[in-house]
Amino acid sequence: MPFYEYDKDYPFAAFITNLGKYNEGELVGEWVKFPTTAEELKQVFDRIGIGKEDDFGNPYEEWFITDYDCYVGNLYEKLGEYESLDELNYLASKLDEMDRSEYNQFLAAMEMGDHTGSLQEIINLTENLDCYDVYPDIEDDDDLGRYYIEELSAMEVPEYLQNYIDYEAYGRDVRLEEGGAFTEFGYVRDTGDRFDEVYDGDRDNIPEEYRVMNFQDEEELTEDERMEWAMDIAYNMDEFFRQHDPQYAADHPAAHEAKEELYEHLQAGRIAALEEKLSSLGQTETDFLPSELEKFKEATGYDAALDNNDRFSIYQLKQGEETRDYRFESLDAIRQQGLSVDASRYDLVYSAPLTAGDDLESIYTRFNIDRPADFKGHSLSVSDVVVLHQEGKDTAHYCDSVGFSQVPEFLAPPQQERPMVPDEHTTGERIQTPRGNFQLCNLTKEQMEAAGYGFHHASDNGQYLIMTNGSQAFAVSAQPQERDNPLRTAEMTLEDDYGMIDGVINNGRRGEELEKAKEAAEKQEPERKLSIKERLAEAKRECAEHKRPEKGHSGRDTPEHGGL
Repeated sequence: MPFYEYDKDYPFAAFITNLGKYNEGELVGEWVKFPTTAEELKQVFDRIGIGKEDDFGNPYEEWFITDYDCYVGNLYEKLGEYESLDELNYLASKLDEMDRSEYNQFLAAMEMGDHTGSLQEIINLTENLDCYDVYPDIEDDDDLGRYYIEELSAMEVPEYLQNYIDYEAYGRDVRLEEGGAFTEFGYVRDTGDRFDEVYDGDRDNIPEEYRVMNFQDEEELTEDERMEWAMDIAYNMDEFFRQHDPQYAADHPAAHEAKEELYEHLQAGRIAALEEKLSSLGQTETDFLPSELEKFKEATGYDAALDNNDRFSIYQLKQGEETRDYRFESLDAIRQQGLSVDASRYDLVYSAPLTAGDDLESIYTRFNIDRPADFKGHSLSVSDVVVLHQEGKDTAHYCDSVGFSQVPEFLAPPQQERPMVPDEHTTGERIQTPRGNFQLCNLTKEQMEAAGYGFHHASDNGQYLIMTNGSQAFAVSAQPQERDNPLRTAEMTLEDDYGMIDGVINNGRRGEELEKAKEAAEKQEPERKLSIKERLAEAKRECAEHKRPEKGHSGRDTPEHGGL
């Protein structure tokens, strides 16, 4: 067994904490020395309340590590709060199995820093110590040069010339050529042998003798627990879909029936489509719902073979002005504009299992000629995307003007937008306040806050805010910047009344006044007098149109009988 620091008989200990209690404001945990056993760890979990229920009947299931006591050089900073207890026990057991020489070799390799980026790599380092040579008592280049010349006979030097050799320079050349390093344990170099990955990171492949969490695997989920868990996931998933997918809310107006439908999918093991929909809404495996689905699958014995993973999904552009330049455009036209086919601009409108005869052309035909009754989108058209999920692989296909074109970028994970950097947006002006002189940048207060800056003080005239992040400070305008309106320029060109720049042309008072003035002018125009010739012609026309009275009539109406 190695000699650990401070004469400890174990390499490290971890303080395992009940996460649920911690979130309630209570620190409940216990130190565990590694290596340990499954029996000891189960007792610790029982004592800190893992598996017990809270006041509402919900079990405390999650834990994390709040601290380590580490007695292995350079290891403490490599360990995180969510490390696998099985991996920690694997590493501690491998360290305990080393003799002093192997342990010193391990420490020297750790000091070099190769293969130490994760717990998996460090475990593999314990299995590959023959990839490193350690030369004790060699502390600098001079020692290294003398060792190679005098002990290893790297070069023959006559005795009368030995005092004239620059051993330090020679040792430096050797070290640089070998990529070696001086450590607390002497000079260490990589032998160049192949570094084998004995442990691939899959916790199921940890040797059984090192595993300590298998006691949790032995606890089977009861049917009542399974049903309750599935209903909880269905409820949370329905709420999430309604908040983040307007189309889902429109297609499922009855919340209770929608939750029941999700529940049935979970109970039947039809989970692949649910995971796909979550992914289309930007959820990753580290988010709550995908993580909960993964736990549910593990606990319920999910069989991927029974859940038809071969599926196709249809995505169509979201409604709105931001997708106008993409709608019904060929892929060449999209790319000529410097644009890309980004999944964030699309909605998932349909998903179904792939049958034996399905391919891109048959899908196109079906969704144009014989659309399914539950399909709510428009006919499959140019700019739509079809994603095929086959044999565990996803491929995205853009419905082009002729056929389909693959668009791998559609499946690329969304990139986080980089916060704006104030230094890149300075105007060259400086604002003087009683507290100093500050560069002016053309960002808004909200953009500065997103970049990590907070309000410090305002200028005397109130026109500028001074924002700081603790090390830098900038001035920004206190007035919100007016957003550009592309319709404004067109309206200003045509609008008669600049006081009515509102998106509707000529609807202001000036327009109304012009209409009224036009009508008044028409009414007030003097009537032209007719000439004598024109008046005679008019009289003659009226006489020709006059009808002579019929015979027997005096031109008055004869009173009816009895009217006298």
